[in-house]
Amino acid sequence: MGEALRIEVFGGADWASDLRDRWVELQGESETATPFQTWEWHSTWASVFRGKPQILVLYDGDDLVGICPMVKGAVALRPMACGPSDYLHPLVRTGFEAPVWGALMDHFGSENLVDLHQISERFPALKAPDKAASFPNATCLTVTLPHAYETYVGTLSKSLRYDVRRLDRSHFATGDAVIERADAGTLNQALDVFFAQHRKRWKSRGLPGAFMGKSEEFHRRWVAIAEKSGWLRLSTLIYQGKSIGSIYAMTFNDSCYYYQAGFDPEFSSLSPGTLLVAHTIKEAISEGVGTFDFCRGDEPYKRRWQPDGVHVNQRILLGTSRVRERYLKEAWRIEARVRQRLEGGSLFPRRRT
Repeated sequence: MGEALRIEVFGGADWASDLRDRWVELQGESETATPFQTWEWHSTWASVFRGKPQILVLYDGDDLVGICPMVKGAVALRPMACGPSDYLHPLVRTGFEAPVWGALMDHFGSENLVDLHQISERFPALKAPDKAASFPNATCLTVTLPHAYETYVGTLSKSLRYDVRRLDRSHFATGDAVIERADAGTLNQALDVFFAQHRKRWKSRGLPGAFMGKSEEFHRRWVAIAEKSGWLRLSTLIYQGKSIGSIYAMTFNDSCYYYQAGFDPEFSSLSPGTLLVAHTIKEAISEGVGTFDFCRGDEPYKRRWQPDGVHVNQRILLGTSRVRERYLKEAWRIEARVRQRLEGGSLFPRRRT
């Protein structure tokens, strides 16, 4: 590493095509990259949602070492893809985390207000500037996977072991139940099932769930790309010819990311959600994946899977204290109300006082 990093800002209509090759190459050089840092995720988001892009590209000399995609709003500069993304730390070449983070904090100092969301505390260089406001954004749980599935099952509670071992007996042994993973030929049908099952699950709680309007459009576009790239794990549980549950997960950089699931409440006695998570973990272990990441949300059912990692995403506000507090008060109220309406607020912790 030489002198201070140089930052180039891309904001024109062609930013996605101009940066594609370099961005994709950097993904392969970053140990902290998740699906939510990829060019594919962000370019798909930008094709669906409105926003004025401000893509910060960082160089060490002539070498690309970091990309931080942002969107300029009427009030604040925020991360691109804020909302559907579970992790929004910058994409950084391994070993350059500290200089990239420092250069970004210096750059953001010239902005009136910067609202950073879902910055994983696992990002090695994470440190909020002294004048910034920082507080928990979400709790994320992870499981370090062993080399053998039965070894992992042995760590679970007796009741959960009983449930997950249904995969090898009962309805599965007779063929009454089967879990099918979507491929290119079945993707659209499987996605229709997933959205329907997700809505059934949340409707039983009097909530609409997370996928409506442009959100559904975004995910329909994204899963087609993820499937083609080999990242998608979209599976359907079929019982006696009827689809009763679905799970949406992704694999990237030695981790499997549990994104969302849905199931028919009428079949809750069969524990479709448990069976789908167990099946996805079993597949991940068989393919040598090292970590199962439950992403945002500290729901009790996730704790049953014996996570050995508890990580807190941070939200960081930079700007003058008066502007920050006024914005925070209003933004927190609106966002909490939206989250409560969509998902009951489970992913949106209370602000610490």
